[in-house]
Amino acid sequence: MIQSISPSPTLQTGPVPAARQLRRFALFTRVLLWLVVAVWLLFGASWGLLHGWIVPRIGEFRPRLEMEASKALGMPVRIGQISAYSSGLIPSIELRDVTLLDQQGREALHLPRMLAALSPSSLWGGGFEQLFIDQPTLDIRRTADGRIYVGGLDLSQTRGESHAVANWIFSQPELSIKGGTVRWIDELRNAPPLALTQVDAVMRNGRRSHSMRLDATPAPEWGERFSLRGILKQPLLSTEAGRWADWSGQLYAAFDRVDVSRIKQYASLDTFGIDLRTGNGSLRAWADVHKGQLTGGTADVALREVNVQLGKTLEALALDSVFGRFGGSQLVDGFTFNTEGLAFNTRDGLNWPGGNLTLIHTRTEGQAEQKKRVESRQTGFGCAGPDCQSPAAGHRHPCGHQVLCA
Repeated sequence: MIQSISPSPTLQTGPVPAARQLRRFALFTRVLLWLVVAVWLLFGASWGLLHGWIVPRIGEFRPRLEMEASKALGMPVRIGQISAYSSGLIPSIELRDVTLLDQQGREALHLPRMLAALSPSSLWGGGFEQLFIDQPTLDIRRTADGRIYVGGLDLSQTRGESHAVANWIFSQPELSIKGGTVRWIDELRNAPPLALTQVDAVMRNGRRSHSMRLDATPAPEWGERFSLRGILKQPLLSTEAGRWADWSGQLYAAFDRVDVSRIKQYASLDTFGIDLRTGNGSLRAWADVHKGQLTGGTADVALREVNVQLGKTLEALALDSVFGRFGGSQLVDGFTFNTEGLAFNTRDGLNWPGGNLTLIHTRTEGQAEQKKRVESRQTGFGCAGPDCQSPAAGHRHPCGHQVLCA
């Protein structure tokens, strides 16, 4: 008797895993295709919303924009005219005669013309792809009680904390200013107003980085056109772009010709024990910033007709010229100060050809005792006692006469 032998089940299992993988791949491909289609549909809907609804009716939104801007800034905002242009893929919006009023009803910020470029991504993010401001006028005011208002906004309330307006400004991909005017009004020191004209500025913001540059022309008695730059970064886990108290990076300033003695009208140097009476020339400076605080810096100077007092108990220094590099940094328990290639000529005929100096000042916590250590090369600064002698000229040293000889 012949019995039929059924095939073993294991003989049918070979192609099953390959078929299952093929079905999974097909499902993944369909999902991915639908996601791509959804993104393009969303992009098309956004583009249609921009060009078909917002651009033709932009003038109708002016009262609503004024109300929302006033609510967000906490101060009255007036928009003279608003229009939109749709000549390409990315439309642009033009605003004219935008004015911000301070608490006293004074004009704190005036924007004659502002041009903003929109894109679908910026529309969903509540901002602009690019923002251009032409010939703005900005007032920065310090009141008698020490509060600082920038464009009517009280920045002294935040002290570096996040602010909705700052978050919005430092979240825009690019902001540029052309031909602006900035006025510094100091009611606390009762100083004459300081105006900067022909202000050109650009700021580019990334996800965590901020790069900026400002070029401006001061009054003729202050000097010539100067440049300020900065490259700063937020912490990795920071979620608020405007919280500048957390930023770290470097600042740079370049002055081809500046009268440094005019600084004392608007900023006090008494904290550093410095009374800068006269001095003019060129200056380049770099400043290190860590979590919103200055931690150190370096300056290249070429000054003439310098008269400065480095301490209340010290005699003033009268120098015909001084050239070289100065630097310093803060320590946990003190500070360091150094010079490189320092050369100067005094009014009494002493010529110092150049040298390097390092001063390290430390203090002991809970004690009044302070320690100073001076290291010098090619200068002869390393002498002791009040009658510090210059090895070249046999005169008592003009470095404050005693301050570097302790």
